[in-house]
Amino acid sequence: MLENPWVVVPLLIALYLTVYAVMKRFDWEKWRLVWAVWVMLIIILLTIELVTSL
Repeated sequence: MLENPWVVVPLLIALYLTVYAVMKRFDWEKWRLVWAVWVMLIIILLTIELVTSL
C-alpha cells in the first residue's frame, strides 16, 4: 500500500492538514521551528516515495 504514491500523497496531505489545524490553536512563534521541521520531513518523505516508486 505504502509503495503506491497515490496512497502516500493523500495520507501525507491529511497528516499535514491535521498538524496545521492543531498548531493554529497554539502560539505560532513557539511552534514555528517545529512546523518548519515537519514541512521538511513531509517534503523529504514525498521525494523519497516518488523517487523509489519510479
